[in-house]
Amino acid sequence: MRKRSGRPSRFAAVPNETIDDSLSFDLEALGLLTVVLRHRDGYEITLPEIADKYGYGRDSLAGAWGMLQVARYIIKVKIQWAQDNKWSTEVVVYDTPATDDEIKDLLASIAGEPNVRTVKREPPTKSAQERAEKHAAKVKAKRKAKPELRKLDFDVPGENGRGRGTDQGAGAAAPAAPAEPPRKSAAPKKKAKKKEPGRRLTQQEAAAVKQVEAAFPEQLLLPSYRPTVLRDAILEALSARPLEVVVERVKRRWWKHGYEEAVMPGGKGIGSPIGVAVALVRPSMDCPDPMCEDGVVLDTGVPCRACELRKEDRRRPVPAPRGESGEGQGEGAPAPRRWKCRGCTTLGKTGTEAPEDGLCGLCRKDEQEAKAAAARLSEELAQAEALREAEREWLARERWVDLLEDAYWEHAERERAATEERERRDAEEQQRQRDAEERRLIQEQIARENPELLAYSQTASA
Repeated sequence: MRKRSGRPSRFAAVPNETIDDSLSFDLEALGLLTVVLRHRDGYEITLPEIADKYGYGRDSLAGAWGMLQVARYIIKVKIQWAQDNKWSTEVVVYDTPATDDEIKDLLASIAGEPNVRTVKREPPTKSAQERAEKHAAKVKAKRKAKPELRKLDFDVPGENGRGRGTDQGAGAAAPAAPAEPPRKSAAPKKKAKKKEPGRRLTQQEAAAVKQVEAAFPEQLLLPSYRPTVLRDAILEALSARPLEVVVERVKRRWWKHGYEEAVMPGGKGIGSPIGVAVALVRPSMDCPDPMCEDGVVLDTGVPCRACELRKEDRRRPVPAPRGESGEGQGEGAPAPRRWKCRGCTTLGKTGTEAPEDGLCGLCRKDEQEAKAAAARLSEELAQAEALREAEREWLARERWVDLLEDAYWEHAERERAATEERERRDAEEQQRQRDAEERRLIQEQIARENPELLAYSQTASA
């Protein structure tokens, strides 16, 4: 595990409030915290190495580590790298318990670093939480039994300039350094480059987007994962229209554009749900009037004149084309047929041939956007599935590690209990041997001092 500082390091010191936090950890955990705070960033922390250096057992240090993690002095972070999708573990050490805002800023800072794909906090294990609860209950019980405990105060200077509670000699007159208030600054933030498609929504934007998504019919069968193209289309619509207008637009276009009929039994169906959702929510680009909402002016509620004129132009008969000589072909000559878009039934220009796909420019653009959205969605779903698979593998490994640690601890407890039982039995056997030897010596002494009793003793024995 690689260490990462929670705050800029200035000196290897522990605040008084951390030392006095006896409810959260014991002296062993406090010593471990001091050792970890002393090391520089990037230090590879291994509990066996620390245990060997200071003469502690690996199990005891693992328990102390868990108590620090429960108390939020140590935050364990799992990072997945974009290069090879591999996970690594880093620990962030705080000299006072980390707050929710600090943890949030820490995760955001790491997520903004180069080549970081996923970052998440690793919670403490269940055994660590149980050990922390037992320690807190034990300390509280002792405090109730002895409420008048003297508070140690090593850093308050006395009247003579010497620190109270210190064992200074008569010649030591070094003034005590003023106590530094606990720092509340979080870890230094690294400004990540904002990417517009992946930007985080504000609380108001997220609520508005949810209301618009709730207006989509269930028959559309949208995926649970919201694609970026759909979210951007919703935000674009909300930037130009109120939320109520956008919601009403979705409901109106669903039946007006024939999507409801298409999803009915026997209908032609819907090719791309994401493309249809984008078409339902995006602003209309046909009318030049900015207040026109699908043929109705919003501020007056009357039909849009520009849209009506456009419809009249489409219904107006097309004059017969002139011949090569410039003369008309006569009133009885049939007008040339115009091709019709298979998407929106709009008539094409006179004298032009129908395109191969049979779509007008707007419908072709919609189809291209729908295909692009479907391709992006497929790619995003594949990436999400890969991340979920990697996370499942990591969780399986972590569960296996936890099982091994629990089994190791249980084996150690059994060995300790067996050792204590053997020692107790050996002590009892030694005591029995000492008692037998003492009785034998007493009998010999009595026989030497009173030989006349020996005959009676032998007769009684016979």
